This record gives sequence, C-alpha cells and structure tokens, in this order.
Amino acid sequence: MKTEQDNLNRMKGENPFRVPEGYFEGLTADVMNRLPQKLPEKEAKISWMDRVRPWLYMAAVFAGLGLFFKALVQVDEPSGQTDSLLVKTDVPATTLPFVQEAEEEEYLEYLEDLYTGYILAEKLAESE
Repeated sequence: MKTEQDNLNRMKGENPFRVPEGYFEGLTADVMNRLPQKLPEKEAKISWMDRVRPWLYMAAVFAGLGLFFKALVQVDEPSGQTDSLLVKTDVPATTLPFVQEAEEEEYLEYLEDLYTGYILAEKLAESE
C-alpha cells in the first residue's frame, strides 16, 4: 500500500501520456488524404407531383372535415330538413314586420308602466 502512494506522489506533476513530436502538425492533412474521394452529387429534381402532394392532402383533410360536420348536423336534426344557416322559424316571413311592430309597442308600454311609478314618486316627494 505504501508503494502505491509513493508512485502516485512521484507522478503527481507529470503527464504520463506522450505523443511523438510533430504528430499534430500534419494530422489534418494525413486524415484528409486517407478519406475516400467523394463524387459530386447531382441536384435532386423535384417533380410537380411532389410539390402538389401536400396541397392535395390539405384539401382532402378539409373536405373530410366538411363532410363530417355536415353528417353530424344532419344526425342531430330529426326531421331531416336542414337550413343553410341552421335557423328555424315558425312565423312566415311576410308577417315579420307586423310582429316586430307589436313587440316594440309592448316593450314601450312596459317601459312606460315601469317608469311612471318612479316619476310619480319623484313628483310627490318634490311637492311635500
């Protein structure tokens, strides 16, 4: 055990690995000379189908999603009739202006009844 510690102490400041002199000076050129010669590559030609293929895939995805949602909407409706805007009305379109006028009159009467009480309360408070 004592001898092993002496060996470590003796080698403490030294590097035990040695390289022959001038080894790294020509190393790069030597390695490059040993590599096989690489033939120049031809440029890859891209066909028009390779350029169009991603766009075709995207169009197919959107068409599939459109058909899926159309089928999903038709399944939810029991009558089988679908409106392009998904709006169902029970009132014919010719009577709509009259219905709107009647609703406006009812709303105005409601507002008048509601605020009449407030106005009368304010008048009574002022007169007292």
